[in-house]
Amino acid sequence: MEETNKTVTAEGGNNQQGTTQEPQTFDDVLKNKDYQSEFDRRVAKALETAKIKWTEEFDGKLEEKISEAQKMAKMTAEQKAEHERQKAEEDLQRRIAEVTRRELKVEAKNTLAAKGLPVELADTLNYTNAEQCNASLAAVEKAFQLAVEKRVNEKLRGTPPKAAESTATVTQEQFKKMGYEERLKLKMDSPELYKQLTGGR
Repeated sequence: MEETNKTVTAEGGNNQQGTTQEPQTFDDVLKNKDYQSEFDRRVAKALETAKIKWTEEFDGKLEEKISEAQKMAKMTAEQKAEHERQKAEEDLQRRIAEVTRRELKVEAKNTLAAKGLPVELADTLNYTNAEQCNASLAAVEKAFQLAVEKRVNEKLRGTPPKAAESTATVTQEQFKKMGYEERLKLKMDSPELYKQLTGGR
């Protein structure tokens, strides 16, 4: 260990003699025996972990293949053909379902964007088939609109009424130029003034 320290100190001394210190490369760092042994240890550990994972996956697949082979060995030629046909059918159905899911998700995102709804809602939809997708899209749209409506109503209810002098200054001309939201706000803030301006409606 002392020798290593001397080496590092000597290297450090050499570096300090120069005016600018160049950054060390990875190879330069590994020239230090302590770093090299730590690096080797970590690489060995990563390789061992990868090997264990690969072995487990391989063993699982091997067992599956052996079990399949044993099952096939007991079958007649007709049963084997039927079994192969079923496997091919299942694989085809799985692939079709995956393609359908991807296509439906793209379409759903476009529909959500067109309706002004958050595209992230696409992750909550059911993509089993077009009917399920449309039904879940309608349900999500309705739920979202209800949530927005509820929030707007809460906000309107929570708005403190304006002072009498600020609403009292609204003239008939100003009222005629007001939009729907402004009139609604006036009605909630000052119902008496609203009645006067609308002729008691």
